[in-house]
Amino acid sequence: MAVVPLQQPPSHLWDSVLHLTKSAQDKNSDPLLWALQLSSSLNSAAVSLPSVELAHLLVSHICWANHVPITWKFLEKALTVKIVPPMLVLALLSTKVVPNRLIHPAAYRLYMELIKRHTLLFASQLNGPNFQKIMRSIDDVLQLSQRYGLPVCEPGVLLVGFVFSIIWQLLDASLDDERLLELTPDKSSRWPIRPQDMEIDGPDSFNEKRSEQNEGMKKANTAMAIEIIVELLQNKVTSRILYLARRNIPSHWGGFIQRLQVLGAHSSVLRTLKHITPESLLQLTSDSRRLLTREGKTISRQEFHAVLSFGSLMSSACQSHGATSSAFWLPIDLFLEDAMDGSEVAAISAIETLAGLVKALQAINGTTWQNAFLGLWIAALRLIQRERDPREGPIPRLDTGLCMLLSITTLAVTNIVEEEEAELLKETERDPSNQGKEKQAMGKRRRDLITCLQQLGDQEALLTTPRSVCSVANQAAAKAMMLRSGLSVTNGYYESISVNDMPINCTGNLRHLIVEACIARNLLDTSAYFWPGYVRSSNQVLRNVSGQVPGWSSLMKGSPLTTPSMVNALVTTPASSLAEIEKIYEIAVNGSDEEKISAATILCGASLVRGWNIQEHTCLFIIRLLSPPVLADYSGSDSHLISYASFFNVLLVGVSSVDTVQIFSLLGLVPLLASALMPICEVFGSSVPNLSWAPTTGEELSCHAVFSNAFTPIEVMEI
Repeated sequence: MAVVPLQQPPSHLWDSVLHLTKSAQDKNSDPLLWALQLSSSLNSAAVSLPSVELAHLLVSHICWANHVPITWKFLEKALTVKIVPPMLVLALLSTKVVPNRLIHPAAYRLYMELIKRHTLLFASQLNGPNFQKIMRSIDDVLQLSQRYGLPVCEPGVLLVGFVFSIIWQLLDASLDDERLLELTPDKSSRWPIRPQDMEIDGPDSFNEKRSEQNEGMKKANTAMAIEIIVELLQNKVTSRILYLARRNIPSHWGGFIQRLQVLGAHSSVLRTLKHITPESLLQLTSDSRRLLTREGKTISRQEFHAVLSFGSLMSSACQSHGATSSAFWLPIDLFLEDAMDGSEVAAISAIETLAGLVKALQAINGTTWQNAFLGLWIAALRLIQRERDPREGPIPRLDTGLCMLLSITTLAVTNIVEEEEAELLKETERDPSNQGKEKQAMGKRRRDLITCLQQLGDQEALLTTPRSVCSVANQAAAKAMMLRSGLSVTNGYYESISVNDMPINCTGNLRHLIVEACIARNLLDTSAYFWPGYVRSSNQVLRNVSGQVPGWSSLMKGSPLTTPSMVNALVTTPASSLAEIEKIYEIAVNGSDEEKISAATILCGASLVRGWNIQEHTCLFIIRLLSPPVLADYSGSDSHLISYASFFNVLLVGVSSVDTVQIFSLLGLVPLLASALMPICEVFGSSVPNLSWAPTTGEELSCHAVFSNAFTPIEVMEI
């Protein structure tokens, strides 16, 4: 078949495409030759492929005047040679085929086959040419932004809505096929799943007459739809997309789960399936927080990179989308949600995994480091905005989320930046001309990080501070304001600032906390305080500064841990430096019994939960304190651990919450924590039951209580 260039004006271009298709249809031409000819002709006409317009034309051509086998083969080959976008084709077919599935069961079958082939491989479509235009067209077809309240400008978010909608459509169609929709709360579908009146008597292509064979195909279609639903719920890629849907559009998620439960409880077709049982489907929906099975949620770094197997992403066409496209960084959102879920505690640090993922994404997407860092920070900020007002369960996750934003993410960025600068330093040392010169190198990654953090100030909606850390953010902003005003900021002065002391115009946000975290990790210096717009005004400093209060600066000057006010101040205020937390650790090892108890209480206070700049050190110190060595002069017959009962109990209570254990997990310290807890469980679990102590709190402490408190974190870790 000769190639006929399509050089006509745009108004006639698609008429020529339609003519070419009808001609090939009449001649029963080979679908692959038709697709290749059409691809060549469209390229000659300078049409960007895959083509949104071609997808609309082919689906309209098939439904329903040309619903014959050859046209479906044409469509399949068009998908194969990538001249039409698969997700848009599925969206268009869903509005045509699903409502008419009873009239055209063969078309419904073919539609589901396309879902199986192309939905599970959507990662290859994420950053192809025209992706933003494709997602906008999908939004027009399915009305995702209107239906779910999703931002049209975020194609990655629309992608979540697309996957959710395709599955929901299949679910409602399956319920309708078995007359089960009336058992759902609203007794109807939000999707067009039934034909319009004027289409009921439409043409029956494929000789689809109402017969026993036709009825059998309809039942087989319902079974196939249920199988696809379960497959997409369990698939590692689509299940994570559904998890993001649950997190971002919870008002719709509840209705979706209710429909799944109705299907599991009442579907007669489901009971005929060999590999899926009603019990297994109901198990998926019995706890929405564990919709993703452990096996399905476990993901290795290689699997994450497999999700990003986008093909030729380095092409110039990919770059035209803008390097900050949310779809580029969607795997980061998926990783953060997985790490935050808590259903399985990781044995390795999230820092290393996150750093590796960001480096892989930067290389695959061919973006600048500025945009890579920006994608990372925005993903972490989105996580905080989802956690600021928890909508589910009794388990708080905000502290874990803030650890992810201000500790894990900052450390991952530190690793990425220092990796480059270590190489630059080696090159400098190898160059004889640099001998004797100051060995200082600022790499491109650090410069791009600085630019990224300056640009991050434009994300005002994501920077809104959760109420529980508003005062901390305001203090960070006040610190910058004071330095800009020429005041010397010491820890004691900083600790003295109360809410009433704040300048009237001083309003901190999450960027102030991110910048402070970066300064603490030596990624930035205080010149960041002078960035345009970083603080609103430096004209007014403090209205009145309270008198000096006992705090970390007092401790570092030698004040003892003997007063309740001093201990309370250190418990409620996180340490700001490693030297401060090391001082507490020294007291916990060498102080008096009363001081040791106070030091343990302080370590498990704000420094553990919100001491983001030294969080990993605090966790390591706690683990060390839970594994004291046997002293050289110890001669008792019982384990030396018995004498630490009161001290241990303070530490064990401090690390027993789900949020705290998850912080240890994110830092990769769970194996060390578990190895410290197991001997304590063994010793106190096998001790004489009536052995007890009277700690300073006045409450009697038994061996059983210590054992129980030591075993609680192990239960949380599910070891």
